[in-house]
Amino acid sequence: MDTTTEGPVVVAANWYRFRAGERIRHERVMSVCFLWVLAGTGAVRSCGDRFTLTSGSVLRLPWGHDVEYLADDRAPFRLGTVHVVPRHDRSTPVLPAVAHQPGDPLHDAGDRRGDPGRPRQSAATTSTARRIASLGGYTVERFGDGPFDEGVSRALGALFVAEDGLDAAGGTAVPAALELMTAHVRRNLDRPLPVAEIAAAGGCSVSTAGRLFAAHFGTSASAWVRSVRMREAAEMLRSSGLRVGEVARAVGFEDQLYFSRVFRATFGTPPSRYGLEQIRP
Repeated sequence: MDTTTEGPVVVAANWYRFRAGERIRHERVMSVCFLWVLAGTGAVRSCGDRFTLTSGSVLRLPWGHDVEYLADDRAPFRLGTVHVVPRHDRSTPVLPAVAHQPGDPLHDAGDRRGDPGRPRQSAATTSTARRIASLGGYTVERFGDGPFDEGVSRALGALFVAEDGLDAAGGTAVPAALELMTAHVRRNLDRPLPVAEIAAAGGCSVSTAGRLFAAHFGTSASAWVRSVRMREAAEMLRSSGLRVGEVARAVGFEDQLYFSRVFRATFGTPPSRYGLEQIRP
């Protein structure tokens, strides 16, 4: 049983699709922010540093950071963001909000604490960066599904802090064969992808491909492909304006009804009712 008087908690999580050339700046954000790029390119300035981000990039911004988002003029990035308060009093109810606007009383809330530091960009090829992005995707979906659950948010906060510690230690590089296989999958989501074809893209056998996916992603190759299809479908439903049938075909499902069943099993809601709101970071 945890008897400490304070602990980490997630206080906000969202997606945002930037417009071409869009700029957003916040002078002081009272969180440790984890952000990852779903697609596109852009840059982030924080604490005097500038980071160029592309698909797969993961960036960690420290407690009390300033931040400026600069989207590319031609291929603006789409981001996921999660805001963690590293030390929140356990005796005080958590307000699911992050202080980032001037005059917000949460800027000086006595029940929220963290330590200053420097931003850190993680290589997309490390397993910890991939886990942070995967955990972040789940967290955003969880925050958007029903009322705020403090217990879940505290548990997620602890997971982010744990992964952050591993990332600071360097993480584990993903093998080149697995990089080739995952890149092949992402380029060909609009059609069936037999495991044998995925393995061939990495220059390895089906059994070796299975071992690599299990070791680094904790799942089979086919299950990982399905999860990527569902995440891409969710992103398209949020931001593209395409119909459900068009999204289904774009992620490799010819049968719209089957796609709807898989989507609902994954996200707990049918694709026709999936939230389309775009939230600023």
